[in-house]
Amino acid sequence: MLDLLSRLSPYDGGAIFSLTARLRSEGWDAAIVAAALTQSRLRAQAQHKFGSRADRMLFTADALEQASRPDAASHHAAVFTAAGVASLREVGAGIGADTLAFAESGIHVTARELDPERAEFAAYNLRDHEGAVVEAADGLADITEDGLWADPARRGAKGRIINPEEWGPPLSAVLAAARTVRVAGIKVAPGIDYSHLPPDATVEWLSSGGELIEAIIWLGIGPPARRAVLLGDASLTIPGDPSGPAAMVDPAPLGEIIYEPDPAAIRAGGIGALCEKFDLAPVAPGIAYLTGGPVSSPFLTGFSVVDVLPLQEKKLARELKARGIGSLEIKKRGVDIAPDVLRARLRLKGRTSATLVLTPLLEGRRAVLVERLPRS
Repeated sequence: MLDLLSRLSPYDGGAIFSLTARLRSEGWDAAIVAAALTQSRLRAQAQHKFGSRADRMLFTADALEQASRPDAASHHAAVFTAAGVASLREVGAGIGADTLAFAESGIHVTARELDPERAEFAAYNLRDHEGAVVEAADGLADITEDGLWADPARRGAKGRIINPEEWGPPLSAVLAAARTVRVAGIKVAPGIDYSHLPPDATVEWLSSGGELIEAIIWLGIGPPARRAVLLGDASLTIPGDPSGPAAMVDPAPLGEIIYEPDPAAIRAGGIGALCEKFDLAPVAPGIAYLTGGPVSSPFLTGFSVVDVLPLQEKKLARELKARGIGSLEIKKRGVDIAPDVLRARLRLKGRTSATLVLTPLLEGRRAVLVERLPRS
């Protein structure tokens, strides 16, 4: 399969049938052709995570979806190296995305994966790293390393698994193993309920380019806290028991600026910290749009308020038509409206573009016409 894969041109979905027929006519076995074309397709899909490195890796579809992005994997490795971890047990290595970062940071890692195909692919992807050992075995057994990294399987035949005790392995089993080492990190679903978090952990939510990508339960790196991390940029720490509720902040009337917090800050329960630091307030109870004076923070995207419009389709259409708006970005929180459906129903025509924020305010649901402020 590898021999054929190395001969293939860049993946072209429209040419698969003709390419398959040609390869079969050249004498290639059907199973080898199917496997090579699958890898070619997955390598193309992996470009957004791994860039050109994807062309030297092997994947399974589900392992690719769960694999850490290189910038996140580098962050994981940096936490372990900062804590002085020299040897690491990896539980659920997948196709070795994190293993690569650990090995490249100088950590000796024993990566275990129960799925034989994934283990085989991870070994191939780690073939140039002597400090990484990949085994098709139970990662929770016979732990002798001083650090542990676990990425439990969180998808099943029916899609995402919400209950952490149904993950593979269950979160409780991973936590029990984690407490046998000096430093441990456990990758979990970003939407994990706070009640599942250990009260003595430091729990991070990672964001990159405004996208919330993952969460990690860390044990042994510091006092209990929740932390929002903008990869390569900044972090926001909320001290205290991470399993407790997020601090609530009283709302205030909409001012001249509305702020959209980074999703990592929202999931980390950092709204209260941002409001306290920058003298901001939510625009309505429980709504993660904030308002206040001019501030600068990598965790906040600011929009100047142009007008507050009624959230009624016909009136909104008239207002936007009168302003010559033909292209509309729609953001929303706290309202059951699909932006794409609303945009189509407004039948916009015009030469200007605008941004509309659909949200409850103290006086009720409104459509706030805004202009994006430049970042400092």
